[in-house]
Amino acid sequence: MYDSAAYNSLPSLRSAASLVDDTVRAHLTGPVRKLFLECNAHEQYGIVLLHKHFAIADGERLVEYRSSSTAWKVGHEQTDIVAQYEGKIVPRSYRLYNGAAVPYEFGYYQEAPRLNNTFQTMALKVLKDLGLDQIFGLRCLDEYDPSLSIEVTEGKTNIMLVRGSVPEDELIEAEHCWPRKDGHVQDHSCG
Repeated sequence: MYDSAAYNSLPSLRSAASLVDDTVRAHLTGPVRKLFLECNAHEQYGIVLLHKHFAIADGERLVEYRSSSTAWKVGHEQTDIVAQYEGKIVPRSYRLYNGAAVPYEFGYYQEAPRLNNTFQTMALKVLKDLGLDQIFGLRCLDEYDPSLSIEVTEGKTNIMLVRGSVPEDELIEAEHCWPRKDGHVQDHSCG
């Protein structure tokens, strides 16, 4: 069940990044990566640094559509999936919040992607068991475009840009995925 507090309670990007140390990185490249590969979920999901760039109001959801995301007014509907226009607003990112797996970011689709609920439950449990559940969440990579790997915020809109749009030393790694079985790809950074 959706609650805008699941998003609004997230820390800022810099505060979230300060929680990532060598031990945390070792968990990501060790047991977390292993789970993704063993479950063959490495092309469908990524691990995302829990953060927000701006607050949203009650009755809003952060919704991505065509490489931009902004707050959409959907009323006080608490179901995870909401019909809007000629499509649906569907969860894309999940976190553990108040002891439950909840969505906190969404996508707009004509046809909703098929999600692996069993894997989502396992991945969030592994994050909790490793003490990472307040640092990382899970993100569906359904409309992943590897050429757009830099997220910038203009006002209350997040926009995906090509790498090189922002100097590398101004970026914070915000998503981990393993599209190849032989390593880690820094998939998404925020600047």
